[in-house]
Amino acid sequence: MYRLKRGNVVYEMSKTNKPALYINPGDEILIETEDCFSHKIVHESQRLDKDFDFSKVNPATGPIFVRNALPGKTISIEIKRIELDTQGVIELYPGFGVLGDSVNKSMTKVVKMENNQAVFDTMRLDLKPMIGVIGVAPFIGSIPCGVPGAHGGNLDTLEITVGSTVKLPVFTEGALLAIGDVHALMGQGEVCGTGVETRALVEIKVVLEDLQISEPIVETDDAIYFLSSDKALDTAIKNAVRYTVDYISEKKRITFEDAYMLASISCDLQISQVVNPLKTVKMRLPKSIL
Repeated sequence: MYRLKRGNVVYEMSKTNKPALYINPGDEILIETEDCFSHKIVHESQRLDKDFDFSKVNPATGPIFVRNALPGKTISIEIKRIELDTQGVIELYPGFGVLGDSVNKSMTKVVKMENNQAVFDTMRLDLKPMIGVIGVAPFIGSIPCGVPGAHGGNLDTLEITVGSTVKLPVFTEGALLAIGDVHALMGQGEVCGTGVETRALVEIKVVLEDLQISEPIVETDDAIYFLSSDKALDTAIKNAVRYTVDYISEKKRITFEDAYMLASISCDLQISQVVNPLKTVKMRLPKSIL
């Protein structure tokens, strides 16, 4: 099994990034991920301020060049394990998050992880590890790791966790996969702008599919999630619903009208995050109706 150390990071997804590792489809990799603040905030006395280098946030370990991954194909990443560090941090910053205009000064809270729980003051909350950033190089240009999109990136989607498979469209040879920004715990929406940000060790298996998709898909044991990211929440919603309805229509060989009605009574529209430069939504399609 390959192991990729956290010293190999990128801060933007781009086809110009030099691969840190070359693999074949079917290979398994252990990836050491850095926390979203590049481990510059580890004590409550440390916090975001005007001198913090915001160009060095959300580092993603990689990129990984997947042989035979070509534009028009889909790269599928099976998440097999997430091992967390012993602590993480939550950060508040003026203007950051949904209620950022109510935050007057930055604040750091250190959260210890023990016995599979996060210790928040006197409360103990069950850990729910998930990957915030998982993406490939876009077709053109460079996209900061903090931005989600068709290439993946900062999707901040709870279902990107152990046992799930993330499907991403390939835009350039080798795909150039990179992963980071693990959260020990995060709520839907990540409304203050951060989850419990932590370092981690992630085990994945990468395979290729002859499948054409427009935006990321996450598959779990019991459901398929169609994701879409856009500056306008309404546009992301429309896209995610369209992907779902089209999939139902094709899979069940029924009309658009019937698939649309079936989606309306059996699928769930949800928000992944609303704090990144683009908003991300997901449509949950239960496998039981297929």
